[in-house]
Amino acid sequence: MNKKSKLIFACGFTLLMLTVSTQQNVKADTTNDAQTSTNVQSSDNQTVTGTTSKQQPISEATQESTSQIKPSTYQEQSVQSRTNTQTDNQPDASSEQSNENNSNVQQNGQVNDQNTIQKQTNNQNNNPVVSAGTDQPTDNQTSDSQGTITPIKGVVTTNNNQITYLYRQDGSRISNRGLGANSPWYTDQKLDNDGETYYRVATGEFANGKDVVLSFGSAANGTVRVQKNGATGYERQESGFSKLNNSVFDANSTWKYNRTDYVDGLTYYQIASNVWINSIDATTSAVYQNPSGWIQIQNTQIKPNGGVGYYLYNGVEGIKTWLVRRYFGYSNAHTIYDGSVANSVRGVQRNAGLPVTGVVDLATWQAMGFSESSWYGIDSYIAPLRTSITSTRADHIEAMISEAYKYIGKPWISGASSSPNYGVDCSGLVTQSLYASGIDSSPVTSIQHAQPGNEWNCQLYWSDSRIHQVNYGNRQRGDLIFFSNPANGSIWHMGILLDANTMIESWPFAVQVHSIYSGRGNIVGVKRVFA
Repeated sequence: MNKKSKLIFACGFTLLMLTVSTQQNVKADTTNDAQTSTNVQSSDNQTVTGTTSKQQPISEATQESTSQIKPSTYQEQSVQSRTNTQTDNQPDASSEQSNENNSNVQQNGQVNDQNTIQKQTNNQNNNPVVSAGTDQPTDNQTSDSQGTITPIKGVVTTNNNQITYLYRQDGSRISNRGLGANSPWYTDQKLDNDGETYYRVATGEFANGKDVVLSFGSAANGTVRVQKNGATGYERQESGFSKLNNSVFDANSTWKYNRTDYVDGLTYYQIASNVWINSIDATTSAVYQNPSGWIQIQNTQIKPNGGVGYYLYNGVEGIKTWLVRRYFGYSNAHTIYDGSVANSVRGVQRNAGLPVTGVVDLATWQAMGFSESSWYGIDSYIAPLRTSITSTRADHIEAMISEAYKYIGKPWISGASSSPNYGVDCSGLVTQSLYASGIDSSPVTSIQHAQPGNEWNCQLYWSDSRIHQVNYGNRQRGDLIFFSNPANGSIWHMGILLDANTMIESWPFAVQVHSIYSGRGNIVGVKRVFA
């Protein structure tokens, strides 16, 4: 090879090597780009996890500004929780499954997981995720203004079916905090900032007024009585109560209330839409109450006490047994569920394709043609309350006697104490009459009376130390009179005195007015319900 040929060969070889080297460098650069892209994708797909923390009551978190707020005001609200979100930089399969299962808001206002709130934050604002525990505003949520704070005392309730976001005093949103739907929160400050109104629900955290409903006090139900000098009406404003013009309520009038509020040592009762009266002018105390050691008077409707919808089996008495015996044509001279009734019931169950037990349940009751409403209604009947907190002692006595008269002419039915549509026995009549006058004589109840062994509730009334025995010579209208069986001395009958010599009673075979000296047995004594 001559010199010229060698030079051409060397140049060609050099050019070839340069080309190969360049291709390798390009490939290496492409590999790095792909790796970078993979890392970015991995970062975008990281899982957001959530935690839940319970909010501290305002009365605890901000003592410096709530010293006059009654502590129980917040505690009466249901326990609520605030919500946090955080970014998990190293998700795994278990955390992703947990997030999938928990990314919902519960109906009671507690938020289990904040994937939802985090996604809403990103979708609505395109802001970066702020991890739990940070308190940095997002890029477009800054403000130089701290707004104007006004002290208030109230409750804000969040809207249904959505999370309520929280804000700082400068109006910037805290992207990883929220309140559960339809949950009440005590507030002690109103913030006005840049045309928006906020209410403080925790230290440094505010709910927007557009997302909550402000109310005052706490829900309550009861009756309040205006005292002898009458009452002035008030309206509730954010700063407190102010008098209403031309709003005066008559002495001794009674009003139902649905909210109470506690301000400056006074209790206020809401008796109409933003119309309140306070504890200077009104009271929930009754005009009359039995003294300590006596059975106490109830000023709200007494509720059934016992198993409403009880089954019928051997030994049960009362209205339902009376109806079943009558259905089969058995005598009701003594109303009791016995073996004969059980055998007849088995026949009904067999014909209806029901379990053959001899015990009457709801299905058997309906197979005999009785209604479901009567199955429960007979048991649950309690005489309507005919007294109030304005009632005097005489009013309570007359309410008791008036209720007893509703049963006049109804049949005597052993173990029965239900509606005047049916009948009662002697102690069953007294039980319903006492209900109407505000007396709950538990453990004697209308349901208990029908159960086996409780036919003789007159004996329990006689032994009840809360109903006081009085001298026979001092007997008067409204007292209870007791009689014993001449054969063995056991107490077997009772009635309600209408005067010193006359009573209303249930005696075989009807409810009637009768002389106390008419062969009911030996008079044992007299007891007084109302002192």
